[in-house]
Amino acid sequence: MVVKITFFHDVLCPFCFVTSRRLRKVVKEFGNEVIVKHKAFMIISSLEDLKAAAPTEEEAREIFKQEFSIIKRYYPDYDPEKVINKGKITWVWSLPPLMACKAAEYQKGDNGYWDYFDKAQEKFFLEGENINDDNVLIQIAKEVGLNIDKFKEDFKSKKTRMSVYEDEAEAHAMGIRGVPALLINDYWLIRGVQDEDYLKSVIEDLLTNGGEPKKVKLKAYWEAYQ
Repeated sequence: MVVKITFFHDVLCPFCFVTSRRLRKVVKEFGNEVIVKHKAFMIISSLEDLKAAAPTEEEAREIFKQEFSIIKRYYPDYDPEKVINKGKITWVWSLPPLMACKAAEYQKGDNGYWDYFDKAQEKFFLEGENINDDNVLIQIAKEVGLNIDKFKEDFKSKKTRMSVYEDEAEAHAMGIRGVPALLINDYWLIRGVQDEDYLKSVIEDLLTNGGEPKKVKLKAYWEAYQ
């Protein structure tokens, strides 16, 4: 019996930052009994729309400071002002870092994607780097041990761009309207940030009962937004 978790997320999503770290800790306890697939979902899907909402770089940083402040709810020592004040983040949208995650997946599978995703989030939320900058994305690829020539070939390709859009279309078809979202065994949907104990109890319940939840109440993805 294997539990499959499909993690819909965005590098720019602060709630995904928290969820990714919690999920990593939990699945590590189960070894090969849990597999995690990764799917892209853009929360800022248009650079033009962002610039319309924030015409200046300072206004853009203010928008992201509000997003970064969400992390402080979960990590009280986190200082969003310190990160934003580095001044490297201006107009940033979702597509470039998600395409870079896909390029990592082409080389190292789901684990490669996850390593790249987490490192990109660290660069953004902890170091205040502009993760729309090609140099930053290439540096992340180096840090997670990718073949840089292949990464450069893949991360801006039409194939990679279409892969991101296909993930998003799949999410919309299932009624997913926001991230993080965890699709369990292609059937049950867990929305929003959950604590580690809850995630662990879901996995244990499914493994113990042949894939059927007995103790934890779960909703099918078509019921989750009703």
